[in-house]
Amino acid sequence: MSTDELVKDVLAAVADDARLPAGVAQAAWRQRTRMRIRRVTATAAALAAAVTVGVITVPSLVPRDDPQVATGQIEGDIAADPGRSTPVERVAAGRVTLTAYAVCEPSCSWYLLTHAGTGGYTGARWGWVDVAPSGRTAAVLEETLPARRIGLVDTSAASLRRWIDLGRAVAGSVAWSPDGKQLLVTTYDHVPGLLADPAGEPDARQVRTGFAIVDVESGKATFHDLPGDPGSTGLRDDLSWSRDGSLIWEDTGARQKPREYYDLTGRPRPGPAQESESDQPAGLSPDGRRLAMGGRSGSAPFVVDVGSGDTTLLKPPGDHVILRSLAWADDTHLIAWAQDRATADSNKSRYRLVLVDVAGKQEVTPLTGWTGARSRPNWMPVLTTTP
Repeated sequence: MSTDELVKDVLAAVADDARLPAGVAQAAWRQRTRMRIRRVTATAAALAAAVTVGVITVPSLVPRDDPQVATGQIEGDIAADPGRSTPVERVAAGRVTLTAYAVCEPSCSWYLLTHAGTGGYTGARWGWVDVAPSGRTAAVLEETLPARRIGLVDTSAASLRRWIDLGRAVAGSVAWSPDGKQLLVTTYDHVPGLLADPAGEPDARQVRTGFAIVDVESGKATFHDLPGDPGSTGLRDDLSWSRDGSLIWEDTGARQKPREYYDLTGRPRPGPAQESESDQPAGLSPDGRRLAMGGRSGSAPFVVDVGSGDTTLLKPPGDHVILRSLAWADDTHLIAWAQDRATADSNKSRYRLVLVDVAGKQEVTPLTGWTGARSRPNWMPVLTTTP
């Protein structure tokens, strides 16, 4: 069976069983704000630098009255800050670390994980942040977007190392390549907010024009035209790297073909098997055996066994409704956005990052605290993943 046939059969099979509570459909947004997942090829020294003495395991931090504490095995450490709606202490699970995040209320403020002192998150007035594969350097854009310059920041001390001047104010986002040698800059005429209100009036100026590939060592930028879909006007339409860094892709918003792939000059190319069929940021598991999927509008995320086609709906018992699969912590655990089941049928609910075991009883570990009651999360995580 081809991948297309597998996906079609799976979507048909789960369509009726995967319905979320009535009030969750709006929250289960297909947002074009990217939850950027960066693959890290870190040395043992880099990992040691990233794991500070302040790491605290989840069971000691989760309140006693919270029943959703995972007991399943996970590769690597787990660190969480479940008592705060936006974290102060380092958050990580398995291969994945929350390296930065933006809080938008409505203007946006960025917070970067730094390794000095306690190893917590430091606020800074940037317009965009992405962390290099080594974990030692962050690429940042100036607060007013689109930006002309890319800053390289030392994460150990949150100090600026140098600027890369693009020669024109077009940068709306920046993403490190998996090998840490290049930067992918998505270019715009005018950049929408990170968490633009989907109910707001679109701004015709807010349109993607293309992208640039920047060689980090030399600072040389090569620009290419790649206009965004006319239907994305008024929304972010950022580009991302493929898992191996040989291609770039955009989120199409389509169910049957959720990702469109291009080579590094902007020419359309076939996407990698399985990976290209996922409509969830998590995509394919590290071992290639499971694919995170989202189903139809208003349906729960689920996981497909690539070999057998068997599906596992992400509908854990207890207080959490899984909304969106963001990253694989290991082969059997996902980091996801979750909603408070008690408020799922209302216009405003609470949200948090969680770790969910997809191979067992779907035990859930809170990684952050609940947000205040709102229609959707008010902050955007930047997650960095080691292979």
